[in-house]
Amino acid sequence: MIAASPKLEVRDLTKCFRRAKDEPLRVVDGLSFEVADLEFLAIIGPSGCGKSTLLRLIDGLIPPDSGAVYLNGKAVTGSGQGRGMVFQSFDLFPWRTALGNVEFGLELQGMPPAERREASRSYIALVGLQGFEDAYPHELSGGMQQRVGLARALAIRPEVLLMDEPFGALDIQTRDLLQDQLLHIWERDKKTAIFVTHSIEEAIYLADRILVFSKSPARIELTMPVPFPRPRSEGLKTSPEFLEIRRSIWQVLKKDALAEEHLA
Repeated sequence: MIAASPKLEVRDLTKCFRRAKDEPLRVVDGLSFEVADLEFLAIIGPSGCGKSTLLRLIDGLIPPDSGAVYLNGKAVTGSGQGRGMVFQSFDLFPWRTALGNVEFGLELQGMPPAERREASRSYIALVGLQGFEDAYPHELSGGMQQRVGLARALAIRPEVLLMDEPFGALDIQTRDLLQDQLLHIWERDKKTAIFVTHSIEEAIYLADRILVFSKSPARIELTMPVPFPRPRSEGLKTSPEFLEIRRSIWQVLKKDALAEEHLA
């Protein structure tokens, strides 16, 4: 039996940031991994290890110094091209309504006004914001703004959904609610997804597989399959199997944290 080709492949990816008088800061160094079609992959690692930079490389927002990202076997050479990004900082246009923000990507795609408005309304409904189409970002809570950001990313119908700690700035209750909503949306509107988070519990609850990164420059310290069937519910988070996976991931992250503290 021939294995299916990966949906997305990161191959020998390297990125340095130039600094005025110092040596270049190497953030990503020869990183390689694959993501299967319709897989939900979570990435977790220490602050500053290169997770957000990696997502921007995958999205084509910044170019690599060497290596490449391949989508459906073709090298990524710029933004767009079948990927949609959800940022931690919401990143909404304050002068546009919720509906106007969701329409933005469809405008760039050249979709006619009536068609894009209808499509945007359907995605506003999908994330549970009916009745808030005409609200501006400052009139929405943080959780509602993040739902708009998710709707905007989904509206362009990306093949790969990239999420950079989208719930990191939210309170625990809102975060838990949006985790469940994201799972519901993902199970209904299947996408290949890459989700960056600092939360071990969030990664296990959402993902099919987790990559645990080392400190910068990032390397893959652990690849952890998540064996739980879908759909998932809150009770999973207190199961012995869940807690054992959490312990295994924390042991890897703790080792790097203790090494860093010792060097300091």
